[in-house]
Order: sequence, then C-alpha cells, then structure tokens
Amino acid sequence: MAEHYVWTRRDNETSTAYNAFQIYLDMGGTRTHQKVCEKVGKSRQLITDWAGKYGWTERVRAFDRHVAEAKTDGMISQLTETRDKNLALMDKLRSHLSNRLDTFITANKDPSMLWTQALVAMARVEQNSLMLKEDAKSTQRVERVMELVERLEKEHAE
Repeated sequence: MAEHYVWTRRDNETSTAYNAFQIYLDMGGTRTHQKVCEKVGKSRQLITDWAGKYGWTERVRAFDRHVAEAKTDGMISQLTETRDKNLALMDKLRSHLSNRLDTFITANKDPSMLWTQALVAMARVEQNSLMLKEDAKSTQRVERVMELVERLEKEHAE
C-alpha cells in the first residue's frame, strides 16, 4: 500500500479546494492566502475557509519538514560516500607507503626527507577526509603524496 502523506488530497476535499492547496503549497516561503485568491480567482473568505477546514497550515508544515529532511538525508549520504572514498584512498596510500618503507628497511637505507614529506602530506589528506572536507587543497595534497611517492621510487631505483 502506498504511503499516505498529510499533504495529499483528503477524502472529503474537493478537487478545486485541493488544487488551491497545491498552489499554496508550491509557493514555498512566500505563500499567502491572498496570492492563492489571485491565482485561482476565488474569494479570500473561501480560501480562508478551505485553509481552516482542510488544515493547510499543518499540511504545509509537514511537507516543508519532509522536504528539509530529504535534503538533509541526501547531503548526509553524499558526505558519507565521500568520506568512505577518501578513507579507502588513505588506506591505499598508507599501505603503499608502508610497503615502500619496508623496502627501505630491508635495504638498510634511510628513507630520506622525501619520505617524511610524503607522510606529512598523507596525514593532512587523511585529516581532511575525516573532517569530510573535499576541496582543491585536499586534491592537491593527494597529488603531492603521489608525486613524493614516485620520487621516492625513482630515488630508490638509482
């Protein structure tokens, strides 16, 4: 069975009254009975009567709340997805850097200053990911980590 929302047409509500309500509902924050009167060509008294009889105020509040919650849920979902992707990237970077460090240790070599820079850059990216930040600086930091890792690999190959 379909979910029933209070802003849908009521059983005892005429189609004309419901159409007026929909106009009122669609006006958003600028809604007034007078504007509905002008749009539908009905008297102010009739619109006020319909508004009281069919509970326009409560229905509009419920609708507005529903829309706000849907927007919030969507943003939370997007932020969660972004955070999860960034954390997966951090795991990948951490694993790669860890493997490279193992290579340096096995070869009994000092990882160098580049290594430290790569770790610092990765930590900044991870911090931004945990704070759900995705901006140009974060992207640049990811690129910087990758650049530093590549330089470390070239240095190690020599």
